[in-house]
Amino acid sequence: MPSYKIYKKMKQHRIFLFILLVFISSSAFPQPPLSPFALHSPLKTDFGLSGSFGEIRTNSFHAGIDFRTGGRIGLPVYASDNGFVSRIKVSSVGYGNAVYIQHENGLTTVYAHLHKFSNKIERLVKEQQYKERSFEVDFHLSPSQIEIKKGEQIGLSGNSGSSGGPHLHYEVRETKTQAPLNPSFSNLSITDKRNPVVKGVWLYGLHNTPSPNTINSRKEVNVQQSNNSYICLDTIYAESDFGLSIEAYDYVNNQSLRCGVYAIKMFVNDSLHYYFSIDKFRFSQTRYANSHIDYALRQETGKRAHKLFVEPNNQLDFYKALRSNGAIIMQPDSIYNILVEIFDSYDNKSTLAIVAKGLNQSANPPQKIIPAEQNNGILWPYFQQNELSINHFSIEMPPHALYSSIYFTYQIEENSEFEYSPVVSIHSPLTPVHKNYSLAINANNLPEKLKEKALAVFINDKNEIEAAGGSYSNGKVSTFVNFFGRFAIAVDTIPPTINLINAPSQNDFRQETSINFNIKDNLSGISNIEGLIDGKWALFEYDKKNDLVFYQFDKLRLEEGKQHTILLKVTDAKNNSSEFESWFIW
Repeated sequence: MPSYKIYKKMKQHRIFLFILLVFISSSAFPQPPLSPFALHSPLKTDFGLSGSFGEIRTNSFHAGIDFRTGGRIGLPVYASDNGFVSRIKVSSVGYGNAVYIQHENGLTTVYAHLHKFSNKIERLVKEQQYKERSFEVDFHLSPSQIEIKKGEQIGLSGNSGSSGGPHLHYEVRETKTQAPLNPSFSNLSITDKRNPVVKGVWLYGLHNTPSPNTINSRKEVNVQQSNNSYICLDTIYAESDFGLSIEAYDYVNNQSLRCGVYAIKMFVNDSLHYYFSIDKFRFSQTRYANSHIDYALRQETGKRAHKLFVEPNNQLDFYKALRSNGAIIMQPDSIYNILVEIFDSYDNKSTLAIVAKGLNQSANPPQKIIPAEQNNGILWPYFQQNELSINHFSIEMPPHALYSSIYFTYQIEENSEFEYSPVVSIHSPLTPVHKNYSLAINANNLPEKLKEKALAVFINDKNEIEAAGGSYSNGKVSTFVNFFGRFAIAVDTIPPTINLINAPSQNDFRQETSINFNIKDNLSGISNIEGLIDGKWALFEYDKKNDLVFYQFDKLRLEEGKQHTILLKVTDAKNNSSEFESWFIW
């Protein structure tokens, strides 16, 4: 069993740390393998950044940089180079309104969360939406359809899609692979003279069962800051292997919000032991962010700590150097001088120094800081398919859906408030899952008339229910999910609600630019929105995060100065629907 304890450092360790910081911390700034590229800034005003390339987001790495827009929408957005619009996507979630421009130099730039497209792009988008009879479209264009010049305005910045506030999400991609590249290594005018900031450091006991680098404990260690240097105030005494994680951010400049770091190096006794940097990645890799960080710490506290050790099924290729998968292998009575260097993308660096000593296992070991994990579950190796079928539920998990092998546990809550099934607690929500797995819950208590309305639900830590999809078949409600937690069966028989927001006197909309509705669904979620004006399909736009549907009056498609009819139909995922029908003057 791993055992370690933290003691105050001796004087000679303080002297060594000073020498280490003076000499080793001068190691070269990591340079990206990609050649610098010239880009015209997509904005003319510098409001700073609200997000950096590669920073940790929910289940992903951030694929671009986020330019702040001063809390406003409507700033002109400009093309970074000559090229053509190769793709346009409109969605109620994700990137919202997004333009992709392919350039001659092998790069593609992406401009997302736009409020509006430029006129020549907007015309083509509307034609496609009316052709597909859909607000959401995603289509590719030929080089001759919309040519773009460097510095040409392509739209206005906005807050569309899943954006949490007005900003411009900007990406540079390798056209051939569509892999996002770090835009920081370009001629974009971004000033950053601030060193990264260390917010927290954690120590982990590691063991090799059920798989290498499995965490069986976590302990935060005390650090002291002096300018851009951090020193662990205590010596780490350990009789077995351990790992580290570090919560670090970059604040770029006075105009910017908290951003992520670019690279982390760890030296052990002068040798490079771990080296992570993010210059590019594939979208197929992005969910491995849940293994790169301490996922449990993120779920518990919201803190995003980079683990300086790697789980066996973490398949990221960001690790430029890696010894013992980052684990620090302890030998009795040996001293380990650890130096961690944290870089941003603009040649700024901070350092963290730690001293550790190996304990002799024959000596009286110190008291364990955190008890070891109890292996009371079923061993599920990460590299093979794992499944379980019992009276209440069945689960099938494909190979490599886990980052490490686990001892799988479950619990059945018989006396629950759910009428149609018990609550099935699947392992722990603190353990990340990489791939979808199938979950089927027995539906013995489900009446025949409600079977088509049944779905699986997830009960969150606030005891609120969230739709987890699925449907009834052969006595079970089955779904696919990619997280652990508490699940049950519920039914959705309630149709969505539709409420007109702006209702002028006598339905006279001649002074309005749009007709706006608030729509909501209680459980399964909105699946379809269809609007008709004068009996013909019309473009009703959907802002999901604000529960807003609106029709903008279109002079090309709607005759002015007349009375018109309107019909809006909203359907949820369980085929419950509501309609709003009326007339208006415009």
